[in-house]
Amino acid sequence: MKTYTLKTGQKNINNALTSFFHELLTSGAVDALLVPREVKAKTAVVMTLVKEPTELKDINPLAPVAMVNAARLVANLTAVDPGQKIGVVMRSCETRALVELVKLQQASLDQLVIIGIDCLGTFEPLDYRKLVSGGGWNQEQWLEAAASGGETSTQGLTIREACAMCGHVEAGHDQITIGWAGLSPTTGLLIKMDEKMAGQLTGLTETGDSPAREQAIGRIRATRETYKEQQMQAFAARVGNLPALADELAGCLRCYNCRQACPICFCQECVFTSAILMNTPEDYLGWAGLKGAIVMPTDTLLFHLTRINHMGLSCVGCGQCESACPAKLPLSLLFQVAGKKAQDIFGYVPGRDLGETLPQTTYQENELEPR
Repeated sequence: MKTYTLKTGQKNINNALTSFFHELLTSGAVDALLVPREVKAKTAVVMTLVKEPTELKDINPLAPVAMVNAARLVANLTAVDPGQKIGVVMRSCETRALVELVKLQQASLDQLVIIGIDCLGTFEPLDYRKLVSGGGWNQEQWLEAAASGGETSTQGLTIREACAMCGHVEAGHDQITIGWAGLSPTTGLLIKMDEKMAGQLTGLTETGDSPAREQAIGRIRATRETYKEQQMQAFAARVGNLPALADELAGCLRCYNCRQACPICFCQECVFTSAILMNTPEDYLGWAGLKGAIVMPTDTLLFHLTRINHMGLSCVGCGQCESACPAKLPLSLLFQVAGKKAQDIFGYVPGRDLGETLPQTTYQENELEPR
């Protein structure tokens, strides 16, 4: 891997990236690209599988919005050997989720070229729509402010809570990285890639690592880790017992949006939609008779506790569950707090290392010692 600068020029970031990805396709480095691309109305940016280079004209990889965690899409593309090399543009939370899916045998890296991009946070899709529809949105200015470690809110809107707590600015597990944190994105991007692959491309100038970039990322990471710890401590104090947790989750509609949005939640059949939990009117009335009253829908607490039990160790904190929740329950914090306890017991960090074995697939004698 060598480090290069990709010149962008004032307000031409996407033009430079379009040329870069165009050459990846036409040089044969990849046969297809999964890349964020604007919809025609410019109000959303969606992951798009591109085979024809001319279809790259509306890409916007640095747009601060993520409609889904792309790890799930990559799993769909690699469930069986696609027979072609696919380049996938991913943020850190997406590459880390993909690592977990590979360990769970739900995805494969064999035919992938992972193109990691820096991420300093994303807005909720509805907030992003408001920003770009309001007439005052300037993505280049936002990127400049965010890159320097400055304010990531704009026009009264802030990035998602999960992003505000995330110190994983740089993507990992990738063959190509696109760095802009700590730099001036409107003048150049830092590209790391294989020297042989880079030799097939134009517009790259070999350069060195940027100490200023590393310092900026360090400051951002420290600030966010501190904020995350504060939020987690406050949440843990607020929901220190099951009744308190039940109150926190009382607004749950049992819509299962969180399950659908989670990149790690991959079961084809969920127990909560199976016949096992299909209750009859007689069941409900019987329980109400025994207790005097029951909350409906029932089993909401059980649903979330089951998801924590299934997903807690592999949760990478992408926050898509909370973004998908119509009741806006604090699911990011719930999984961060519960997941950290389990992860600390096993000394496991989800998405850190492909060679790091999932704790539930191994056994250590000291695992059951009191903590």
